[in-house]
Amino acid sequence: MSAPPRPTAPPTERPTPATLSNADVLAAFAPSNMYVDALRKRAKLVVALPIILAALATAASMARQRSYEAHAAFLSSEPQSLSGSLGALSSVASQLGVPALSAVAAGSATGSAQFYGDLLVSNALTHTIVTTRFDASTPGEYGGKPFTGTLVEYYSATGKTTADREVGSMRKFAKSTLKVVVDRPTGVVRFSVNTKNRLLSALIARRLLDLVNDFNLRRRQTAAGAEREFDLKRAQAAADSLRAAEAVLADFRATNVDFSRSPRLATREAELQRRVSLALQTYTTIAQRYELANIEAVRNTPVVTVIDAPEGLVEARPRHTASIAFAAFAFGLVLAVVIALNGERLAALR
Repeated sequence: MSAPPRPTAPPTERPTPATLSNADVLAAFAPSNMYVDALRKRAKLVVALPIILAALATAASMARQRSYEAHAAFLSSEPQSLSGSLGALSSVASQLGVPALSAVAAGSATGSAQFYGDLLVSNALTHTIVTTRFDASTPGEYGGKPFTGTLVEYYSATGKTTADREVGSMRKFAKSTLKVVVDRPTGVVRFSVNTKNRLLSALIARRLLDLVNDFNLRRRQTAAGAEREFDLKRAQAAADSLRAAEAVLADFRATNVDFSRSPRLATREAELQRRVSLALQTYTTIAQRYELANIEAVRNTPVVTVIDAPEGLVEARPRHTASIAFAAFAFGLVLAVVIALNGERLAALR
C-alpha cells in the first residue's frame, strides 16, 4: 500500500516590477537621490563656482603680456678655397714632420652642428647676452612693452652680488627664453628667442648669430696665428737646410770639375743633388703653408651662413585663453560637486 502524497507548499510569487511599491523604488534609488538632493540644495555653488573660476582665469590670461618668439637658423661653413689647398698639403706635411697641417686641413671643414648647438647655451655666450644692453624702446604696435637695458634688468634678477644676479639671469635665459634644435643630418642649427617684446626677441637672436660668427673668426684666426709662428720657424730651418745642401753641392762641383769618368763621383753628385731637391721641396711646402696661415690669420669673412634671419619674422605667441578658461571651468565644477557632496555627508552624520 503506497504512502499518501506529501502536501506541497504553494509556490511563492515573485514580485514583478508592476507589484513594487513606491517605497521600494525610492529605497532602490536612495543613494542617487541623495547625491541629486545634495547638488540641488547647493545648486548655486555648483553653478557659480565654475563660472567664477573660468571668469577669473580668462581675466588673468587676458591681462598677461603676450610673448613674442623670434626664429633663426644657420649653417656653419668654412671658406673652401684654402681648405682645398690645405687638404692637398696634408699628406706632404705628414711626411715632412708637420702633422698640424693635416689637422688644420681637416678642421677647416664644416663644424659639427651639435657643437654649435652647445655653443649657443654655453656660459661664454649666455653671459655676453645677459650683460649686453639692448634698445627695444620702439617695438611697434602690438609689439609689447618698450624695454631698454640688459637682460639682468629684464629678468629683475635677485642676488647679493652682481655675479649672482648675472648667473641667475643666465639660467633663466637658457631655460625659458632660448630654445635650440639641432638637425644633425643637414647640419642646420635652429633656435628661437621668446620674450615679452617683439623687437627685443629679434635683437637677441641677431646678437646670438653675431656671437657665433665672432667665436668662429677668433678661433680660426687664433689657430692660424699659432700655426703661422710654427711655420715661420720651420721655414727658417728649412731655408738653412737648403742653403747648406746647395753649399755642399757647389763645393763638390768646384772640387770635381770633370767627374763623368768616375762612377763614384757621379753617384756622389747625384746624392747631393737629391738632397738639394728634397730640401727645396720641403722649403717650398712650408713656405706655402706659411703664406696660407698668414691669410687665415687676417681673414674676416663670415663663416656662418644665415638661413633664417630673425628680423621681421617675429611670431606673436597665443595666450590660449579659451583652453585656460575651459580647464578652470572643469576644475571649478569638480570642486563644487566635491564640496556639495562632502557637505551633505557631514550634515547626515550630525
